[in-house]
Amino acid sequence: MSKSSPTVTMARIAEAAGVSKATVSRALGGSSLIGGPVVSHVKAVAEKMGYVRRNQRRHSERSILTIKLVLPPSASRTANLFYSLFDLVDGLREGLSPSGANIIVETAGKDYVPFPHKKGGEVDAFVFAFHRPPAAVFEEIKEKGAKCLVLNRVVRGVRQVVSDHRDAMRQVAEHLSSKGVAGNCCFVGYRGIEDVMRMRVQGFTEGCAANGITFEAKEDVWIADSPEEIKCETIKAEYERGVRVFVGVNDVVGSLLIQQLHELGYKIPHDILVTGCDNSPLCDVIIPRLTTVDLSIRTLAMRAGRNLHAGIVNGVESEQSILVRGELLIGETT
Repeated sequence: MSKSSPTVTMARIAEAAGVSKATVSRALGGSSLIGGPVVSHVKAVAEKMGYVRRNQRRHSERSILTIKLVLPPSASRTANLFYSLFDLVDGLREGLSPSGANIIVETAGKDYVPFPHKKGGEVDAFVFAFHRPPAAVFEEIKEKGAKCLVLNRVVRGVRQVVSDHRDAMRQVAEHLSSKGVAGNCCFVGYRGIEDVMRMRVQGFTEGCAANGITFEAKEDVWIADSPEEIKCETIKAEYERGVRVFVGVNDVVGSLLIQQLHELGYKIPHDILVTGCDNSPLCDVIIPRLTTVDLSIRTLAMRAGRNLHAGIVNGVESEQSILVRGELLIGETT
């Protein structure tokens, strides 16, 4: 055919070939980012559909992937204590190598729009970190042919790289058992992180059962409305109830427990043991050093980058869900 059919677009070729629109554009344009088998497949589909690429001037082969990293809305003053943005971006960039990466950092909100401008350039993939956007956002990204991945949240039908929360708390329980703990534990969390709470409580419950520690989730879990609501009065009441181990759902809770216990005059770990989870930047300034589990954000982001690179550049679709195991870090609070 001398002319392409007006209905044969890159979007239609992408749908027929089972790849993204960006992949079609690169394959037909001779980009070095796309592997040979993928190029051959896309060109064969395009030729069969009667597509003829218009002559275009190209300055050079583009070897940079454009990734939108979407962070959760920062409604809480403690949000920046959970992770290092540097580790997140650097890990993602490392995982995307050897391709270069143009990483655009955005903050989500209830009215988040993934493609605010019609001519805003190609976006190869979206990474939603530590939150779950509305289903309509995922649908729009899918329609545009971009890849999508979620960090540390479970979303049905969407690729995800998740810290192994259950295993982390099983490690905590095993460590407490090695310290002679047989019961009298209180797991402390708060509302608004239900996914993480559920998995970590489940993991700690499993770990206690495996290590002979008496723990009943219905009786021994304290859920505050927010981290700021973890106060001396309730901590003292729990201690008087017989609690001798406080297990924080994360390091923010662990640090608050240490602070409040100090104010109450209790000695750690002589009078009571405290643990956290995540090994967040906060751990660098907590005294005494908090026993925690290193759920490395850098490793999480790197695995996400590798997954995206394989899908975008090589057309290889790997696991739908990737679990990243953490490592127990024994501090001075147990």
